[in-house]
Amino acid sequence: MRAGPRRRGALALVAALALGACGGDDGESGGAAEPVGQELAGSVAPLAQCRDWEGGTRDERVATIAELKRQINLEDSAKKTPELSDNAAYRILDTTCSKPFAATFRLYKIYARATSFAPFAEG
Repeated sequence: MRAGPRRRGALALVAALALGACGGDDGESGGAAEPVGQELAGSVAPLAQCRDWEGGTRDERVATIAELKRQINLEDSAKKTPELSDNAAYRILDTTCSKPFAATFRLYKIYARATSFAPFAEG
């Protein structure tokens, strides 16, 4: 029965992403949103800060989470880091970055530290 809530959460995330991708009013025609933050060596992961997160759209924030996951869990890495669900990552980044003192916090550090506790938060 533990897979039921996870499956519902995954379906809700897919539905939210699908709805978010429909009919944007930002003037962009098609294409996926770019992650927020300054790029370094082909990725925004090392430099993206909470101020970037706060200035981004929902689609840009979701793209940023995907980029953080991609950089923290490299495909050819021998060791895998625990991963947060997209909903959990969004909630943690959004809550942390909403604080006035957090403007210069690096998103990858927030995400990586949160993943350290992910195994304890399940179940």
